[in-house]
Amino acid sequence: MKLKELESHLSNVENFSNAKEYLEQYMTTPHLAARMIYTAQTQYEDIENNLLIDLGIGTGMLSIASCLLNADHVFGFDCDPDALKLCQSNIEEFELESNIDLIQADLRRIRLPIDLQRIKADTIIMNPPFGTKPFSIANEDQDEFCLGGIDMHFLQHARQIAQHSIYSLHKTSTRDHIYKKAKDWNMKMDVLAVLQFDIAKLEKKRPNRKTTTTANSAPLKAIEVDLIRFEIKDNMDS
Repeated sequence: MKLKELESHLSNVENFSNAKEYLEQYMTTPHLAARMIYTAQTQYEDIENNLLIDLGIGTGMLSIASCLLNADHVFGFDCDPDALKLCQSNIEEFELESNIDLIQADLRRIRLPIDLQRIKADTIIMNPPFGTKPFSIANEDQDEFCLGGIDMHFLQHARQIAQHSIYSLHKTSTRDHIYKKAKDWNMKMDVLAVLQFDIAKLEKKRPNRKTTTTANSAPLKAIEVDLIRFEIKDNMDS
């Protein structure tokens, strides 16, 4: 499948109607998703016939793109039941029910969810939260959740379960910090592209207030993001 054809198919993925700002539910655009997954397959053969995990699956955009490029199977994780319901609808629209399994798990927790501990994936795909929005946590749960650097928290989870490679989007402004973390976690890091990510421009609201926004009506702002491939050094010579 050609890149343009893949992007065209992905334009049929339904977006959030009421995105939850505190979960940073910015849908990965068809253009970004197609570029990310097409590059992973055509340059590195990391998609076709591989077992994938999608951390923070959201609408299912990355998982659907992977299945259209013949991924063997995808396990998608998300903490939000509304997102999983939307994702399931998108999966059914593409007739991929036998290719993608959905699991509800809160990846903001410090400890790796038990379901993730049981699965080892060839390739991890994700567009993690950038960590720009606070979220409300009950006082008794404070020690169980990551309250800062959530993008790095997702990446650390990915490092624990990836057999070979990780594909992720991160703000370009955080690149130096991510290089340091990749070195600390024994991963080879390559920035494959710098892309523009148009996200809903969120209104300023009181800290920790749970809010939603209509994704298709909010004004957009563009940020630069790095498409990054991490390779697990333990497996580079295997």
